Amino acid sequence: MLNKRIFIAAALLLGWSSYGQNVLTLDNALSLALEHNHDLHIARLDAEQAANSATQGNAGRLPSLTASAGTNYSNQNSNLEFATGQTQDVEGAESLSQNASLGVSQVLFAGGRIQRSYQLLNSAKKAADLAQKQAMENTIAQVWSQYTGISLLQRTVATAAENFNISKERFDKAQLTNELGGSNSTDLMAAKVDMNRDKVELMEAETQLESAKNSFAAFIGYQEAFTVSDQTGLNLEEHFDEEKTLEIMRAGNTALQLAGISAETARIQQQLQQATLFPTIAAQASYGLNQSQAEAGFLSSSQQTGLNAGISVQYNLFSGFQSRTQRQNAKLEVLKAEHREAQTQELIENTVKNAVRAFNNAAAVAKIESDNAEVANQRMLKVNELYSLGQASSLEQRQAQLAWLAAENGKSSAQFRAVNAQIALYQLMGTLLITEK
Repeated sequence: MLNKRIFIAAALLLGWSSYGQNVLTLDNALSLALEHNHDLHIARLDAEQAANSATQGNAGRLPSLTASAGTNYSNQNSNLEFATGQTQDVEGAESLSQNASLGVSQVLFAGGRIQRSYQLLNSAKKAADLAQKQAMENTIAQVWSQYTGISLLQRTVATAAENFNISKERFDKAQLTNELGGSNSTDLMAAKVDMNRDKVELMEAETQLESAKNSFAAFIGYQEAFTVSDQTGLNLEEHFDEEKTLEIMRAGNTALQLAGISAETARIQQQLQQATLFPTIAAQASYGLNQSQAEAGFLSSSQQTGLNAGISVQYNLFSGFQSRTQRQNAKLEVLKAEHREAQTQELIENTVKNAVRAFNNAAAVAKIESDNAEVANQRMLKVNELYSLGQASSLEQRQAQLAWLAAENGKSSAQFRAVNAQIALYQLMGTLLITEK
């Protein structure tokens, strides 16, 4: 009867606290976060900018076409003397001229500069896409971890509520027994101290839960009251093999791919600097129209039309050794980028190895803690039954109660560590987006 009243009281307490609150699923939380997160929006815009820039035209491969036109008008007093000795005075002589032209220019050869520039633009696009993926992975990892934390905090509040009601039931019984003269005041005071302590722990757990929910709501841009599901979608029975995990990581880790693109970009930059060893050859062509009318002068009107075309060669003979220095520095930059790539791979491989061990250990500990919590719960139920029959003391019941509470909290902590370790592994392997889908 005692156990039944305890579970009913806990259910009522949790029911009132979550009344009117909708259950926010993990999928919905992820969708909201991916839509709301500002870092992700910035990464998307960066990727869009890089995609817009990665064109043949921005690399200088396409021709340049220009059109120009103009007109001039003048009104002047003129005094003209011709070779024949004839003179002419004109007041307010008007003249009008117009011109128009259409020109095209094309770089024919630049020592590979155009091709390398296009490759650099594409490398920047790939890097921006990976940065967007990395931002999505970070967002998903944070949402998943926080969601799981709230789920476990809800469980902690439920456990604390049940724990408080056990102590309250014992206090009520001690108070009734004391009033009937069946026990001394020491048992009553001990029961009250235990009840108050458990009430404080319940209040603190509720405060932690509300703080976590408020932070989570702000992160995903959610305005309504909510609870979360107890299902995290993670399988703690999964076992990660170190070699297989490393193989997946090498193919999918975002940070490692970014380091590879940085090294590739440095090599393209080095090739781009080699273009300074060659001349730039360009072709130009234009078609123009010029005409004029004048009231004073030998010619009253004139008009010229025609085509102009040519080829130009430009070669930098000497620039104060700037080009040579740039080529040398580009070569050194390649070496630096290759070392950074190797360093990144070594660091991530070591992180993966540690993460595999951490998860496998955390999952095993979580299973042990879960079994321990089940045993502690069965023991507490048995002691509660004996206490109700007067066959166990209040001290024995309190010890069983505290052992059960510690086991439940230990189970939640172990599960949270295991979940975070698993999320970290998915992120290191580059499969977090696949797992989320």
